[in-house]
Amino acid sequence: MKSPSDVAFSALQRTALHTASLLVPAAERQDWRCEWLSELWHVRSSYLRLDDTLSLQSQSEITWFCLGAFSDALCVRELATASGHPRSHMHGSAAQPLLWLAAILLLCFLITSLLPGVRAEREAAQFLVNPNALIISEAADHSWKPSIPAGLYLNWKYTHQRFFQDLAFYHVSRETAHAGSARILWNVARSSLNLFSLLGVPLKQAFDDNSGLPSVVLSNETWIRSFAGDPSVTGKVVRIGNSNARIAGVAPAAAWQLPGAPDVWLLQSDTQIATDLPYKTRGFLVAQLSERGLDAMQQSGDSISAHNLEDMLIDLSATPISAPVEGPWNLYGFALFLALVALPAVSSVSLGETQMTNHRISSREGLRRFCFLGGKFILVAGIGLFASFDIAYCYTASFSPAAECLQLVSCFAICLFGFRWALADQRHRCPVCLRRVTNPASVGLASRTFLGWNGTEMICMGGHTLLHVPALPTSWFSDQRWLYLDSSWQFLFADPGIY
Repeated sequence: MKSPSDVAFSALQRTALHTASLLVPAAERQDWRCEWLSELWHVRSSYLRLDDTLSLQSQSEITWFCLGAFSDALCVRELATASGHPRSHMHGSAAQPLLWLAAILLLCFLITSLLPGVRAEREAAQFLVNPNALIISEAADHSWKPSIPAGLYLNWKYTHQRFFQDLAFYHVSRETAHAGSARILWNVARSSLNLFSLLGVPLKQAFDDNSGLPSVVLSNETWIRSFAGDPSVTGKVVRIGNSNARIAGVAPAAAWQLPGAPDVWLLQSDTQIATDLPYKTRGFLVAQLSERGLDAMQQSGDSISAHNLEDMLIDLSATPISAPVEGPWNLYGFALFLALVALPAVSSVSLGETQMTNHRISSREGLRRFCFLGGKFILVAGIGLFASFDIAYCYTASFSPAAECLQLVSCFAICLFGFRWALADQRHRCPVCLRRVTNPASVGLASRTFLGWNGTEMICMGGHTLLHVPALPTSWFSDQRWLYLDSSWQFLFADPGIY
């Protein structure tokens, strides 16, 4: 009579063999199961002692022998898969390029969402400086240099002016600032309180402060560089020079285009400006001209006259502040239009002749073909949009005209060559199943080009079409041709009818 341990080990070993047989292809499963059970009987017989019992060590060795059936089963399964017929419907599937393009588009979009320069460009197009706000300068060459003394600004501000409707002033100096434990050198613009209202630029993340501390407005670039784009930066206290100030807001990306490239604006009342700045300290004057001033400037060629501190007439020139910003969508639309216009110059837009045969594809197949080509064009256009953002703003965190130019050029190049690839890919896809034709074979002789066709022949692995591509285009065979196969060809193909 067998011992309980022998019965348990025997059940475990047979269970292991039956489980291993499940990994074998069903057609061979029964044969391998019988083979392993017979080997188990032979091994157990060789380990039996004189009293027809098995030691614990023998049972362990037999069990390890049975577990080896799993490696045999995996090997049999792998050989059966390798020797099987290939799945021809997976070759050149229409879904493959769409999935690859979608993956590239998603990657470019994720990178774009992390670039602060892209947000800066959108803000630069959205928050435009008031077109009536002008930089007033004494320089006849319209150069952006500090040329108006602080005392002259105060004199003009509080006396009746014929040409000026509103005035704002700021002076830029290099000062040491402390933001937390960091010590930073900033271009600090000590400006009048009405500067941003005159410019017509609303502050983002504005903060109302009733503590009596002076207010500081950060430029968009400084906010990103010194505060890592922290959305809760407003309300924090920074030390500029020898006095504390509270951050009141962040200027949009367009506002940093002011002359002097200020990093921060320290907003002060006119009384504070008169106290902190010497009377003859030169700065930048931002003015909004009255109707009379505009008329006078148009008549005199962008110049007007005003009295200085010595009550002498001086000629003043006015320069617009904001450079034109096209915005991301205008640039993208223009680049896309240029790519579509230039496409016929770099690629054939024909998808191959089909009128040489009586076969006509159904409306459903034609719609699938059109949608497939349109899907590739749409994905390529999306990649052109986001990839051009990534290229233009990967090294800059702020808006710049040079980045806009790089964005336009890169978007045009990506769309143009992407559309060219889409057409080339479409020309090598079966009009019926949209799989890429394969197995190219040379047909004909080059010396008989005008007597018989000479070129490359490729076949659809679904058994639908042959593609004939001429080696040398001639007047009678200038473009590729599709030859449709009838049902008598279907027995040669592994997966006929699978689209």
